[in-house]
Amino acid sequence: NFADTFVILEKDKSKWGLYNGKHPTKVELFEAIAQKIDEQVPGQEISLTQPIEMRFNEILEGNRADITLRIIGQNLDTLYELSNKSIPILEKIEGASTVELDPLTALKKSEIIDVVLNYDAISKYGVNINDVNNAFSIAMSGKQVGYLYDEDKRFPIMIRISDVFRNNIANIAKIPVGLADGGAIPIGTVASVQRHQQITTIARTRAQRYAAVSINIKNRDTQSFVNEAKEKIKALNIPEGYQLQWGGQFKNLESARLRLLIIIPIVLVIIFLILIRTFKSLTQTLLVFNSIPFALTGGIMLIYTRNIPLSVSAGIGFIALIGIAILNGMVLVNFFNQLRGQGVKLEKAVYEGTLIRLKPVLMTALVASFGFIPMAFNTGIGAEVQRPLATVVIGGLISSTILTLLLLPTLYLWVEKLFGKE
Repeated sequence: NFADTFVILEKDKSKWGLYNGKHPTKVELFEAIAQKIDEQVPGQEISLTQPIEMRFNEILEGNRADITLRIIGQNLDTLYELSNKSIPILEKIEGASTVELDPLTALKKSEIIDVVLNYDAISKYGVNINDVNNAFSIAMSGKQVGYLYDEDKRFPIMIRISDVFRNNIANIAKIPVGLADGGAIPIGTVASVQRHQQITTIARTRAQRYAAVSINIKNRDTQSFVNEAKEKIKALNIPEGYQLQWGGQFKNLESARLRLLIIIPIVLVIIFLILIRTFKSLTQTLLVFNSIPFALTGGIMLIYTRNIPLSVSAGIGFIALIGIAILNGMVLVNFFNQLRGQGVKLEKAVYEGTLIRLKPVLMTALVASFGFIPMAFNTGIGAEVQRPLATVVIGGLISSTILTLLLLPTLYLWVEKLFGKE
């Protein structure tokens, strides 16, 4: 059995108590909760995550963890062995928070009681095979023999042997089986009763058997974790005919990355052609495009400083950032051209244009940055999606604005002196 438990954190972090003698961060609080549960309720497999992130992962892969490792093959015992051996390997990788067998599809061995019929003995005593099966089924699973009524409530009455009796193989062998003449013999006379461990759950993907390992990560990006895990997991020595398949956020990240590798170049080419059409100058278009690497640098530096992993939402933030950076650069260069078209000298056009457009450019950056600040510092539901996106945009706006106001006018002046017309 498994269950979801939602914990609503107090906004006042001072109420979180102390962890190692100080007020904990959210990550440290998660560690304290996991440690407490393990102490108070040993033997439980817990996975700490965010509600939206959990549902998102479940919709994508049918698994609630950040990353899913599927070991695909045919032999259940081999799959069971490989999945259990992979856990200590993955737990040692930096950033691994919880590593466990997937609760829904894990290959777990349960105790099975087999009754193997002795057909020679059955023939000797004239026992009906159905009578043997029914006797064992009723004794172990029970049989409904009636109902107990309590006013408008109805409860089924079941009979079966006691748990103490059922847990002993010798006692199970004494279950009576009826004979045709009205007598009875122990079931052990016509069958052997055996107890052994057996895999009771079989999961399949595309008609192939697999065992799944769920991995949650913290303070590390998905891509680098999976890259390291792929190297470390080679120690398993996967047999021929078996394969590893990585899923969860990693699969979504890979899918998004492949789509972006196609879409972003197409969009940049379209923007480039529009700017060429607008400025009628290759050099000015390239000047505007220079803001892109500066914007990306600021976004990458800020998410690295805040120790936020690179995710799909961070990638979306970079896309938004590119648009804002190009827009600010285009506004400034276009205004320089307008002033020069009015007969203003190059140096004066750059100087006055920068001063006049200082306010609009700053306002664009400030409004966008302030608007993203609540998302960047959100700790509630949805924070795992909002924080990377907002952090990337804020960091990129800072660096791209500095470029737009300081470096771009200088480059424009230098390029126009070399290639432009006075």
